[in-house]
Amino acid sequence: MKTSTVFLIPMFLMGGISCGPTTDTIVEPFELTSDFTSSTSPGDNALTGPAKARQRLERFVVYAYDSVSNDIAKGNGEYLTSLAVLAGIPTASQSAFRAEMQSRHAAIYDPVLSRKEARALVVNYAWSAGYGRTEEGHNEASGSW
Repeated sequence: MKTSTVFLIPMFLMGGISCGPTTDTIVEPFELTSDFTSSTSPGDNALTGPAKARQRLERFVVYAYDSVSNDIAKGNGEYLTSLAVLAGIPTASQSAFRAEMQSRHAAIYDPVLSRKEARALVVNYAWSAGYGRTEEGHNEASGSW
């Protein structure tokens, strides 16, 4: 009995240590609305409001770039919907947003652009249609970009 306890305790300790970072790495992209990263990443505590929302949008696009690209090409899909929600686009305007993003697909994914530049365009277009629009004082009901 004593021998099995001696072997089990280190196994439990090692299991807890090795699973922690793996769990955090897997869970973080899916918990975009949690404040988990702010407690573990230096510098994130200062971000609030629009800056934090923009950071979440950027992280999402980096994480799900290929899926976002596919949905933009189709003009619909869960990743395009998530992009709209994270950008702060009102539900009533999301259909127009999806169509606009689809019409911009060729410009966004121009082969001349690097992957980083294409991601920045996706974020900037989405942001300007959502929270960025209200920051600049645009009327959300106008429907124009």
